[in-house]
Amino acid sequence: MNQLKGLLRARKQGFIAALIVSSLLLFAGHFYLYGQDNSGFPDGYDAMQAAPNSHKVIFENAFVRVLEVTVPPSGATIPMHHHRWPSFFLDWDTGGKTPHIRYHRPDGSVRDVPSREEAVHTGAWRVQWMKAGANARH
Repeated sequence: MNQLKGLLRARKQGFIAALIVSSLLLFAGHFYLYGQDNSGFPDGYDAMQAAPNSHKVIFENAFVRVLEVTVPPSGATIPMHHHRWPSFFLDWDTGGKTPHIRYHRPDGSVRDVPSREEAVHTGAWRVQWMKAGANARH
């Protein structure tokens, strides 16, 4: 009886492991295939090509690209560029005045993110999500 329970437990654990691995592969495959669609991303506007002074590759493989992005000083601009993959930004926020960011979109429209004063604090990690697409000039 104990052998049967052990066999069933092993099969159940194997099934769960296979389900987890399959889910991870499907998830990674979705992002890989989604990121390979070049139709909305013209040549020359990849962030690494168009804005190399502010974008540095930290790590890259077939599934992920990790960038270090440096925000320029007030009044400076980053050339129009795009990011083909969905992104999240991780930054160390110490509060104080935020930068005024103006996005010039490829369709000619402009999106302003005005500067705002925030309380200065010892620091906290902040995470933001961004869909794939053109970042325009900022």
